[in-house]
Amino acid sequence: MAFLLCGCASSHRLAGSVHGPTYTSPEGGFSVDFPVSPEVGGRILTDGPQGVTFGDNWGSRITFKEQAILEHSSMMTMLEKQGREKALSEFARREYGNSITIHYHPEAREGMISFIYLRPVSPKTAVAIFLQGRRLFLIETDMLPGVQLLSQGDEQSQHERESWLESRAVALAQTLQVR
Repeated sequence: MAFLLCGCASSHRLAGSVHGPTYTSPEGGFSVDFPVSPEVGGRILTDGPQGVTFGDNWGSRITFKEQAILEHSSMMTMLEKQGREKALSEFARREYGNSITIHYHPEAREGMISFIYLRPVSPKTAVAIFLQGRRLFLIETDMLPGVQLLSQGDEQSQHERESWLESRAVALAQTLQVR
């Protein structure tokens, strides 16, 4: 099963490792169970020193990234002086722009933010970001192509689908095992 999930049959060589249904990053900083099913072609699309992206034949794309925060960086200064919510929000605005609407989840991972991001010529993407120690973790998941078409209807159903997608990113972030 791990052979099918990790895409080892392709020419892609993994930087991390797979043990059963679990992927572990190259440095061992995090691990996560595969969020895609082998029944629909679930596999690792790419991985590297800072992250991994899973995908399947239905168009799912789920990315887990890890990034160190430098001791004397503006992120650490803001974290120490203004708190987790402000530091995460400012990071998100720098990375994704000012047009995002950020939601703070104080109960999740000692404080996590989430939002919907719309990239040009791409599906809507939900993002969840949290801190653990001096590391920042970012989770992205795209709206499935079929759901994207359905959400072009009325404003209420579009809002419900975006809320579901954002909740999915937060739930995926909760599955990440940080070491």
